[in-house]
Amino acid sequence: MSADMAWKEGDSPFSGRFGDVYFSADDGLAESRHVFLKGNGLPLAWAGRSDFTIAETGFGTGLNFCAAVQLWLETRPRGGLLHYVSVEGYPLSADECIRALARWTELGAIAGALRQRYPDSVPGMHRIHFEEWGVVLTLAFGEVASVLSGLHGRIDAWFLDGFAPSKNPEMWRDDVLSEVSRLMAPNGSLATFTAAGIVRRGLAAHRLEVRKVPGFGRKRDMVVARKLPVLPDGRTSLSARAVPVLEHSRLDRVAIVGGGIAGASLVRALRRRGIDPVLYDGAGPCAGASGNAFALVTPRMDAGDSAVARFFAAAYRYAIAQYDEGAGWDPCGVMVMLEDEDTLLRARKAQGFTWQPAASGNLLDRSQASQEAGIELGCPGLFYRSAGLLQPTRLIRDWIGSTKIIETDIDRVLRTARGYSLLDSNGGQAGEADVVFLAAGDGNRRFAETHWIPLTPVRGQVSEAPATCAGRALKCALSWSGYLSPVRDGRHMLGATNDRTNRIGGDWGWAVLEEDHRHNHGNMPESLAHLVDKPDAAWSGRARLRSATPDRVPLFGAVPDVASLADAFRRPAGRGYVTFPEGDLLILGGLGSRGFVTAPLAAELLVARLLGEVWPVEQSLGITGDPARFASRAHRHARIDEFLG
Repeated sequence: MSADMAWKEGDSPFSGRFGDVYFSADDGLAESRHVFLKGNGLPLAWAGRSDFTIAETGFGTGLNFCAAVQLWLETRPRGGLLHYVSVEGYPLSADECIRALARWTELGAIAGALRQRYPDSVPGMHRIHFEEWGVVLTLAFGEVASVLSGLHGRIDAWFLDGFAPSKNPEMWRDDVLSEVSRLMAPNGSLATFTAAGIVRRGLAAHRLEVRKVPGFGRKRDMVVARKLPVLPDGRTSLSARAVPVLEHSRLDRVAIVGGGIAGASLVRALRRRGIDPVLYDGAGPCAGASGNAFALVTPRMDAGDSAVARFFAAAYRYAIAQYDEGAGWDPCGVMVMLEDEDTLLRARKAQGFTWQPAASGNLLDRSQASQEAGIELGCPGLFYRSAGLLQPTRLIRDWIGSTKIIETDIDRVLRTARGYSLLDSNGGQAGEADVVFLAAGDGNRRFAETHWIPLTPVRGQVSEAPATCAGRALKCALSWSGYLSPVRDGRHMLGATNDRTNRIGGDWGWAVLEEDHRHNHGNMPESLAHLVDKPDAAWSGRARLRSATPDRVPLFGAVPDVASLADAFRRPAGRGYVTFPEGDLLILGGLGSRGFVTAPLAAELLVARLLGEVWPVEQSLGITGDPARFASRAHRHARIDEFLG
């Protein structure tokens, strides 16, 4: 993915790969303003808008982004949100971008903030928030046609800024221009520096209204285009693959049921858009499975390529970027212990995928792993330097902030003419909302609307063991089928059980058991046993119920009305395709043991879908958590009526 960067005349960036400059030698910033901002009628086009979306082919140095943000800050509609989506096949480093932008001191603050948040050049989509400006940058690293075909959103203005067609013809292929047209909103605009005939004809062939206008500097002409308002929004329909989320242009009443990491992630995503939800949780925030003293945040190590594996990888990248800016994050690193040939082979396979976090991890032999960990290990390891420990209660309370909390258990959610009514355990109305998010962990099972979703309670007990002299040498967290933290506050965190069978009755969800302490200690690899003394009265712990799905993929999507869902299967559309009905009763749950990895991105995706924004991941990844997947599998096995009950 190298751009083969070179520098001409000091700090003028030049691509050796394409033999072309990144911007005009006369004045790149003036060129960007003339071609892309003026060419798209900005700032007038976003005046009075609550949100506006720009998409770009060729992020390059980030100059167009900085110019657009500068104009946005000068003319931003009150409470407005700017989405900026950019595709880059050959990303520069943060330092290269900053060097190229340094000549424009007026962009210094914007360029500095970009450098601070700029992602590693890992293939895929990277969502970056500039909350202080009302700006969301989605950087997509990859081949342009492939990226655009997976993009789901509505683009108001396009910046076509790849290198010249004669230098980089791949950027101007017909399949690329087709995707550009598909994604444009009705009445959307487009501008590009080139007036090449192949570009004009390609845009016109996709039913865009194309004009030549005066170019910048020595370029006589450039091109602008518009999508006619009578042409439909070209976003791909999801109704045959997942339950569509009913979009809302305005939201005044939003309810979130559940105060753990799922609920807190939803609060944060909504408040970033100026929406203040109401949070319902009978026991208050952090009372459930998200309330442990520490949570281990580490990637899932998938040995194959699938949409699910890519979602987990993207979720990990997004989560640690969010935690790095928040409270309670300790990037101590995590060593995955590769105790046998099978796990070693899986690690090597995972490292073969450039989008996998494993690809940037360090595969270490026994000696190297021991040195990194600070103690003697009995096996090789895969070290994730970016992983670490999180203090959940600090983070969750920080994200919830001043959000209104109603400490009432919600037992029923009823659809009414006014939206939804939330009822407590006595049948009394606790509140009303236009949209409801179910984010109650194991409590998601109690709602009539979710009875058909196969959620299983899983008891997890974490043990806290006093530090020993040997244990204090441990520098990072260790992971196997269990995990061990380095010493924090005089104690190790050791866990966790994963029990799907209730063996003790009504106390199952919270009782701390000596038997489970012994299990956690006995599960430690032999080489680690000396680090922690055997369980005794000095040990403490915490147990709660997590919620898991049969395929170990979280739930994030719309929960359809059961009757409508059954009818969709009984009366398929043409060629037997099932068309799912829309819904705005949403769920974020079934997180299992990886909620602190998956919840932040899943929440951002759900809120983006609800508001009709560009998705933060490719469409194929974004529908992996759809609740209707279980009904579809039952339908394929001819047992849908039995499944829906």
